[in-house]
Amino acid sequence: MKKVLIFGSTGSIGENALRLLRKQSKTFEVLGLCANRNVSALYRQVKEFRPKYVCVGDEKKAGELYKRIGKKAVIFSGPAGLREFSSIKSDISLMAISGICCLEPLLINIKHTSRIALANKESVVTAGNMVFKEAFKHNTEILPVDSEINALFQILGHGKAANESTADIRSVYLTASGGALAGYRRNQLDKVSVGKVLAHPNWRMGKRITIDSATLINKGFEVAETRYFFNLEYEQIKVVIHKESLVHALVEYEDGSTQACLYPPDMKIPISFALFYPERFKSSEFSVFKKEISCNFRPLKTNEYPLFDVVIEAAKKEDNALVVLNACDEVVIDNFLEKKIKFLDMEKIIKSIMRNCPRSRVKTFKDVLYWDNWSRLKTKERLDRL
Repeated sequence: MKKVLIFGSTGSIGENALRLLRKQSKTFEVLGLCANRNVSALYRQVKEFRPKYVCVGDEKKAGELYKRIGKKAVIFSGPAGLREFSSIKSDISLMAISGICCLEPLLINIKHTSRIALANKESVVTAGNMVFKEAFKHNTEILPVDSEINALFQILGHGKAANESTADIRSVYLTASGGALAGYRRNQLDKVSVGKVLAHPNWRMGKRITIDSATLINKGFEVAETRYFFNLEYEQIKVVIHKESLVHALVEYEDGSTQACLYPPDMKIPISFALFYPERFKSSEFSVFKKEISCNFRPLKTNEYPLFDVVIEAAKKEDNALVVLNACDEVVIDNFLEKKIKFLDMEKIIKSIMRNCPRSRVKTFKDVLYWDNWSRLKTKERLDRL
């Protein structure tokens, strides 16, 4: 039986994973659950799955949980508790903490698990070299849960097999739905509501990634992820708009033939792939051909999504630029969700911060923290002026 730790168990990825594991009690044991502050949802999960270990990021909320479950599980809390939780030995760890907060527990946990099912973009975007170097050092598998990177993984494999299979590749294509604002004219974007931006036509995701889908920042991050996972050149990694979200990635070979990976827009499929690999989860729930389907593709017009090019430019620098951009993005999204700024203000602020960002190499975790903090302070200063 494989022992599983779930980081971010009350988020959409964590909840989907637990729906899968609910019927797999003979194959998987939910060893530990970790959430930030949603103790109501966490309590329900603890009551059902009875993990030995629980971690709550918010120390006050941890106290609330303790009153409800007592000594039925070992409870960790706060930053120190998260580090201890990350040191628990497991067979598989699902990393679904959102944002840069995932990086430290990920780097710690790599030493204590056999496989990371990674559902967090930011850790690879800001510190990909560190993450994969640590994984190689400890012989820990990292399998992508992100739908497009997971689809490429299904086509190409990983490790030596991936290196061999990329030799004849002309291009890989990541698909993008275009987000909730696809088809909007530029002059309409300044007045869109938070609700409109969060109303993704295909996916049910967290708020930040839904907004990043509307700006296409998430797709720029996925390009950077693809380079780290498959060691491809940026010129080989392309993006196409595919509004149906049925095809998640394509691989075009030198002879002109193309392979595609299709599945319905439901995160349970890439999650199950990462958990069950190299076997496949048997499910009769999903099939793209249960009804008539149509797939449309068109080249990405970057003038419609200016921030996509900002991400790619930052990624190619291979320095602190992506750390700064990611932190700035987190701050402006929080302000947009709180209705303190307009949709296009996010773009203006990100561009302003990136224009004035000093360049510096990022070699250590402390470097990531320094530039993450620098960006947050500068972004807040820029917001105050706005």
